[in-house]
Amino acid sequence: MPILTNTSEQPGTPRRGAVWSIAEPGRELDSNLIRLPAGDAIPAHVGAEVDTLVHVVRGDGVLVLEHGEEPLRPGDVALLPRRTVRGFRAGEDGLEYLTVHRRRQSLRIQDSSSSA
Repeated sequence: MPILTNTSEQPGTPRRGAVWSIAEPGRELDSNLIRLPAGDAIPAHVGAEVDTLVHVVRGDGVLVLEHGEEPLRPGDVALLPRRTVRGFRAGEDGLEYLTVHRRRQSLRIQDSSSSA
């Protein structure tokens, strides 16, 4: 299995958002390294139709769930079942976490004249 990236050797930009994503074609998994600066947050929302594994790489923060909050620190691994409420709030050192989930099918627009 080829090494895709090293999570401890990521560039300083972007400051917020996806720092790295799998780009290899023909895969069944998706993965993203997400960065939130200190005090920043991703508001609680209902997750997609895929189970998501979250691994905290660096920093700290809080995982916001429908029925409370869980502290996050480096090394923590969480399983977020599909369609559950989740949000993230970075602590004073920011938060970086890796997500892994089944690849979602992209929407395709099909020409109605080609279906017969």
